[in-house]
Amino acid sequence: MKKLFLLCLSLIATLGAFADVRICDVSCDANGHFNTSFIKSGSITWNKESHTLTLDNAVVEYNTDNVYDNIRPIRISEAEATIVINGHCKLTTNGFVVMAFDTYNAKKVTIQGNGSLQISSTWIDIFLIDTNLTIKDITLESQNGIANNGNGVNVALAFNNVQANIKGLVERIGEGITFTNCAITYPADAYVGEMDGYGYAILCGNNDFPDNIIISRGGGLKGDVNGDGEVNIADVNAVIDVILGSGNNTSADVNKDGEINIADVNTIIDIILGGGSSQDNHEYVDLGLPSGTLWATCNVGADRPEDYGDYFAWGETAPKSNYNLATYKWYNSVSDKLTKYCTDDHKTELEPADDAATVNWGAGARMPSLEQIQELLDNCSWQWTQKNGVYGQLGTGPNGITIFLPAAGGWLREVLDEVGSWGYYLSRTLYSRDSSGAYNLEFDSEYLNWDEEYRYRYYGYTVRPVRVQN
Repeated sequence: MKKLFLLCLSLIATLGAFADVRICDVSCDANGHFNTSFIKSGSITWNKESHTLTLDNAVVEYNTDNVYDNIRPIRISEAEATIVINGHCKLTTNGFVVMAFDTYNAKKVTIQGNGSLQISSTWIDIFLIDTNLTIKDITLESQNGIANNGNGVNVALAFNNVQANIKGLVERIGEGITFTNCAITYPADAYVGEMDGYGYAILCGNNDFPDNIIISRGGGLKGDVNGDGEVNIADVNAVIDVILGSGNNTSADVNKDGEINIADVNTIIDIILGGGSSQDNHEYVDLGLPSGTLWATCNVGADRPEDYGDYFAWGETAPKSNYNLATYKWYNSVSDKLTKYCTDDHKTELEPADDAATVNWGAGARMPSLEQIQELLDNCSWQWTQKNGVYGQLGTGPNGITIFLPAAGGWLREVLDEVGSWGYYLSRTLYSRDSSGAYNLEFDSEYLNWDEEYRYRYYGYTVRPVRVQN
């Protein structure tokens, strides 16, 4: 059935391709602006001279009564084009495709920027026909993947310094899928493999398609080839399996030289013996907690313990500029209901694909559970103090090791408030009595506890990852 739909999409695109660039079937005006009611907020502009389409905090919602109408939120048939993503952009359609690069015209397209892009359709989010597509620097969330029709000849896909959470397939890419300054970190056994005449795809296990693909900047934990959160002899064996031809795993290229050989085995051995680094700048401390849980020394998005880092709504994996219910990923404004982690699905803890720690730092990193927060509070002594001029709580573990949590405040709508006076740290655990909220660790100069009265999930708070020792 899927092959038939893809073939139909290809035929429709070939017969009905538009010249230039269109947003929901609307061309730009003389000043390069698109005027359509489907652009709900932000702006989209087209620079014809530089062949650049710029999205600034753009929200596009295209709804149709006929999913076969062949209208896409973004459609490009220029030979070369760049799509720039600024701020938080969201493109949705109840039709087949979000982005279409039409017929045999769009040869080279780059999606890049310093923002985040959330896309969702009913079939394929990015549909390639004859395109070399590069996705660079952005944070990407896709609900229905990236694909081509047929065997994907002349189609290539490159991820460069990308943070991505892709649900759906990445397939039929005839000329290959490459990664620069990023790597697949979930599932642990994911790899780029051939599809018996239909090009390349991201696969896992025994040539299966993963339900969810996470691509992380820096590739997660260096040397953790099997994705179990540790670097040990099992990872050496995983690399040897690839060398001998009985496995296929992109993480086996540990030294990132483009080849998988004995040099990667030696790199892992160096890490195990303490001669190399496996943390990729993400450090953890052992506070001597009963469970053996390790706590990160910095927040996600921070370089030092006293840095605030990034802020996330619960269940979202990228920061944004406006934290309200309307922009919340798991809220449907039409039904006025939550769409995940609610009474309908009975999920009470974040899955790795929706965990900001896992998606941004790689396999093995998690947002803490409520139980892990309680253990931290019960077993450490706490002091309100300053670190390099930043206020926060300093915790001292049973073994004398310390951890500093800066009072980073939080976001509500477009306002960052209470910086320097309050700290709010997300758990991965849903509030037990109301799915509108989730548990947090919160504190000021006199109070420190997990919050007995929940905070709404769409607020923007900081994340301090944990790891569990085996």
